Amino acid sequence: MLESLKSDDFWKIARRYFVLNGFDGILTVLGITAGSFSTQVANPKVLITSCLGSAIALGVSGVSGAYITEKAERLKKFKELQKDMLSELEDSVHKKNVTQRSIAISIVNGASPFLCALLSTVPYFFPLFGIVTMEIAYYASAGIALSLLGLLGAFLGKISRESLITFGLKMIGVGVLTAVLSLTLGIGG
Repeated sequence: MLESLKSDDFWKIARRYFVLNGFDGILTVLGITAGSFSTQVANPKVLITSCLGSAIALGVSGVSGAYITEKAERLKKFKELQKDMLSELEDSVHKKNVTQRSIAISIVNGASPFLCALLSTVPYFFPLFGIVTMEIAYYASAGIALSLLGLLGAFLGKISRESLITFGLKMIGVGVLTAVLSLTLGIGG
């Protein structure tokens, strides 16, 4: 399977899915964090359940959605290749690549939002054991989320050969906007 993953095309797609879906996982937990903070949710189990439930949903959606979509796109190209070559290619490396690459990309697509959401959720485990207060857990979760966004932005800056700081700050800005909009949920409550 690893042989079929060596192409530049595969890594460009996987990289794109990793960033896009990691971004979704981070913003989802950041939204839950800010909305819960604004409504003064004091039970860490509520945050853990909400964040992990969202992480699981994003992961399952990412794996299944990407697999179905990638498989359809790759089958289309495979069938066009068969038609162009006027040959049956069902037992070929081309056919194996359709499934292998679809599986690999779907794993990246599902793991990325799950892991990013999970990392942003970790601080909520500490109040369960009385190690920190919920207020500190809220700030720590938001800090982790914004840091992860900055790292994803820097990664995009590196890919585009542009400023890592500029791209990082843009991503953090989107996170701050998400938090501010989510904080408004507690207004008037």
